[in-house]
Amino acid sequence: MISRRKKNINIFLIILCFFVTSCSNQQIINYGVEVVETEENEAVEFSFEKNIDTKPKSTVVTKKDRDYKISENIEELILNRNKEAKKIKGIYLPAYIVGKEERFNPIFENVKKSCINAIVVDVKDEIGRITFNIDSDYVKSKKTVEAQIKDIDALVKLCKENDIYLIARVSSFLDNYITKLDSSLAVHRKDGKYYRDNTGYYWLNPYNEEVKKYLIEIGRGCAKAGFDEVQYDYFRFSADAGMRHVAFSDEETKGKSKIEIITELAQDIYQELIPENIFVSIDVFGAIMNSYKDQNSIGQEYTTLLKNVDYLCPMVYPSHYANKTFGLDVPDLNPYEAVKGALDTSESTINKTKDDSVHYGKIRPWLQGFTANYLVEYKTYDVDAYREQIKAVEDSGIDEWLFWHPGGTYKWDAFAE
Repeated sequence: MISRRKKNINIFLIILCFFVTSCSNQQIINYGVEVVETEENEAVEFSFEKNIDTKPKSTVVTKKDRDYKISENIEELILNRNKEAKKIKGIYLPAYIVGKEERFNPIFENVKKSCINAIVVDVKDEIGRITFNIDSDYVKSKKTVEAQIKDIDALVKLCKENDIYLIARVSSFLDNYITKLDSSLAVHRKDGKYYRDNTGYYWLNPYNEEVKKYLIEIGRGCAKAGFDEVQYDYFRFSADAGMRHVAFSDEETKGKSKIEIITELAQDIYQELIPENIFVSIDVFGAIMNSYKDQNSIGQEYTTLLKNVDYLCPMVYPSHYANKTFGLDVPDLNPYEAVKGALDTSESTINKTKDDSVHYGKIRPWLQGFTANYLVEYKTYDVDAYREQIKAVEDSGIDEWLFWHPGGTYKWDAFAE
């Protein structure tokens, strides 16, 4: 039972969620039975069941279900892809920064002097805008292009000349733009009205075939432009409590659960884009590593998605974890221990179902580059906090990572070679 004091704290956190924007690339989650903040500060109650070893019978996803659409020649497709993987140490930059030379150039100079060898940039932002002049008649027909990055060729050329790996970030189902232009693509409530989350954002319907085609065509356009990788963020159903007002028809779902349709989309996108000579990654909630309840709520199953990407990128920000998680009084105050605990959970979850005969992508975690000053107790994320997280990744046997700061502001001394 949650105490009155705990409830008061949760109420306080809900209020904060509507005003804080510092931690959006996916969510701020205090893992536990907690009130949490999700994308763009969407306040919800997100139930995280710890240490679950068996799935409820009503939501069992069998091996046959998970693998039913994986192409028999997927390994051959991957091997024949004429692209060499790199060990990535990257940062996120918003498109509005990358598109302005006076802001981007100083950052790029810092990149060249550091260990950073990858940049993640929005190509479909949270609003739904396509941020460059994409070479796709289909995408252009949707009238969603607002080119914040005016010269994509110059950006790609600059990155290639300096051996910088370029990742295209696609905010998949969160979309305030195309949903208003074509309501048939949006999630709707039972009463027929648009579904909107607690921040007023609309969502694309994962069951809609046109939505899948749209996401694939964006990926193809990124490959044509010269991006090394396309990274699908928000690749899930909304976690907002308001989803209880949504009902998908049998005609839409064709009997497929949320996990089944998200898995199918991941499989289809991956197999369509492998021949385009571009790597594919998906960002995921940390909570889904070992909580089947949460997997079924948003449609993300950790090990299943890992089979359908080159890279799976869990967000293991210490600020996202509830007090006492991983045995830590305040995880945000313990960057090393929180990240190490999350990645240990990741490894344990994968090993439980690992099948050496099946393709698995690699784990590349997102790390915390911001200070979570909305928390009651928080740590200033300085150079030492950055380095502690990096050490936790390395001690977990992982040699790749990405840092997230919504405004693209980083502690560059932490990245000194």
